[in-house]
Amino acid sequence: MSRTASFSRGRRRQQGTTLVIVVIVLTIIAIAGLGLARSQIRTAGERAGLVMGSAVDAVSDAVNEYRTKNVAALTAAVPTVVGFANAMAPTLTELKAAGYLNVNVSNTLGDYGAYSVAITKSPLGCVGPSSTCNVWSRIHLANPIVEKGTGQPDVSVLSALISRIKESASYSTQPTPATIVGGNGAWSIPNPDGTNRVGMFVVVAGLGGVDGAWLRVQDPRNPDFRGPSVTAIQFDTLHKVIGQACTPQGAFASAANGMAYCNAGVWVLYNGAVATPGGACTTDGAMGHSAAGASLLCVGGLWRDHLTYGFQSPGYYAHNDIVPQPACGTGLTPRAVISSVSASVIIGANNPGNNTGSFQADINASTWRVRIIGSDGSQAGTNARALVTTFCAVT
Repeated sequence: MSRTASFSRGRRRQQGTTLVIVVIVLTIIAIAGLGLARSQIRTAGERAGLVMGSAVDAVSDAVNEYRTKNVAALTAAVPTVVGFANAMAPTLTELKAAGYLNVNVSNTLGDYGAYSVAITKSPLGCVGPSSTCNVWSRIHLANPIVEKGTGQPDVSVLSALISRIKESASYSTQPTPATIVGGNGAWSIPNPDGTNRVGMFVVVAGLGGVDGAWLRVQDPRNPDFRGPSVTAIQFDTLHKVIGQACTPQGAFASAANGMAYCNAGVWVLYNGAVATPGGACTTDGAMGHSAAGASLLCVGGLWRDHLTYGFQSPGYYAHNDIVPQPACGTGLTPRAVISSVSASVIIGANNPGNNTGSFQADINASTWRVRIIGSDGSQAGTNARALVTTFCAVT
């Protein structure tokens, strides 16, 4: 064989190897490009889901407010709510007209179609309102949220969408598309789609009659106020006048200088527990007030007047002066003590006064007359004074 023929075959083998390498390289580039495209598609889907989630959440809030505010009407034997053709299936147009939903929210969610709302009694057919009869809501879209190529649920879009919604949300998927499960298995409902398509998205609120610890309008439950905060419409009214008639017992409202409380048919200023002056109490130092609004303090197991309790006033008094007794409130007694004594020693046999060199003072327990005397029992000099402090003490 000639060297020329051998060289030619070698070049052909080299060219064939090069072609295989090129094909492999192009394949790798194609796979990498496909992965990048899928990543970009997923990112775009997540962004779209977040935007859609904000819109769906606004609709969910509106439906939830409608449901909780009208629970009495919705659990009646024949549910009727003014402004809604079918109280158990409010439309977005009706929700907007009634002020539950912003008018700028679209009635549809792009390609996924119009919203559909359904309110259902729980248990089915019950008549309320009562603690055993409630309503729950379901919102779903006309079309499924699926990938265009596979027809399977678009998880990127759905996950992002659900992350923006406060209520519980889920979607239908294989292997049981006829049933939608949500809340980590806490609830399950039939697929609202007539053909049980996968990717049907739903938002559920109040399923099973549980609305959490929040109170609602016309709530049949008796709150013990151990849950979250509560609001009362009385605080949005004009100021109530302390001393005027009121109803019902236990109502709260605003007053010009504080909070008003309806007690025994009269508005009183609320400063704490309503107590009976002089009545028994359990926690020393606790604050309360009388039905008339006077502040009370628990001391020694009894409700005592808070205004006059303790120190009242000091004053200097001469021998034979009468100390005025302070006016003490319920459960308190006026008291007085000598804080100090001052007197002058008179020098000279012909000078009047007491020069015994030692002085003391006391107050008569019944008359509150001051006595300032020397060591021999005689009256102190003219300028002698006693500093007396008065106060109201526990009886």
